[in-house]
Order: sequence, then C-alpha cells, then structure tokens
Amino acid sequence: MIRFKIPIVIVFTFFFGIRNLNAQQLSIEKVREQFFAMDKTKDGALNLYKSLENADLSKSPVLLAYRGASSAASAGSVSGVRKKFDYFNRGKSELEEAVNLMHLDAEIRFLRLATQINAPGFLGYSGDIKSDKSIVINTLTSVNANHPNAYLYLRICRFMIANAALASSEKNTVNQLIVKFNTTK
Repeated sequence: MIRFKIPIVIVFTFFFGIRNLNAQQLSIEKVREQFFAMDKTKDGALNLYKSLENADLSKSPVLLAYRGASSAASAGSVSGVRKKFDYFNRGKSELEEAVNLMHLDAEIRFLRLATQINAPGFLGYSGDIKSDKSIVINTLTSVNANHPNAYLYLRICRFMIANAALASSEKNTVNQLIVKFNTTK
C-alpha cells in the first residue's frame, strides 16, 4: 500500500509543478501589447502590473522595466494618496534597477522615458528625459529596418512623436525612423 502512495505523490507534484511553471512564463509580445493598450481601459496599467507582480524577473531586465512602468502608471488607478505613492515609487525603483542592469537598452530607456513624460511634475521624476530620448533615437537609427522588433520600434517612434517634446532635429529623425520601420509591415 505504501509503495503506491509514493509514485502518486511524485506524479501529482510533477503535474502541479509543470502547471505552475507554465503559468509563470511570460510572453514579452503579450506584455508589450498590454503596455501599449494600457490607456484604453481604466485599469489597463493596473491589470498589466498585476500580471507581472509576482513573477521572478531577476533574469529579465526588460520585463522588470515593464513591471516598473505599469506599477508607476497604476498610481492613477488606485485610491488613497499613500497607495498612489507606493505604486509610483515601486515602479520608479524597478525602472531604475532595469536601467542599471541594461544601461543602453532602447526598450528599457523608452519605458523610463514614457513614465517620466507622463509623471506629474510635482513627483520630480523627469531628470533623464533628455538622455533617454537620445539613447532611444540613436539606437533605433542604427537598427536595421528588417529587425524582428521593427513593429515595436515603430510604436515607440509614434509614441515619441505624439508625447515627447522633441527638438526639430529629433522630430525629423524620428519621422525618418517611422518611415523606415513602417516599410516592413
């Protein structure tokens, strides 16, 4: 009788372990889609944050940056001043950690840029806008139009045209990037 209990325990452990592993796997494409759709619903940012909240992102600075950006943006969806500051500060912290881990990654720098552009001025989180814009623009300028992430880069450029205060030369470059990345679609 005891001989049968051990294999059953092992089988249950295996199946539940596999199910939990699959639940924890995150698709970067899905996260990107949710990020660019955050403003379409009232709790879009909070929903994205909740989907990433308990994930171990220690090996993925890009996903950490998405969690940070969504946490900071979630401040607009929660009630109570303290809770708003908690979400924002947690997000800011994770964004800065991601930047420290991959300093020149255009996607991470874009996420911090987008967060800083949308952060209320009284929070004082705007000191890296100029350097983030520069890194994003310079990196995307050197990327091939057939890059697998061309569609993402097109979305980043469109966001920058619509939301970032670009100098005339930056605007011209970003418009050229839009043409470059739009031809692959």
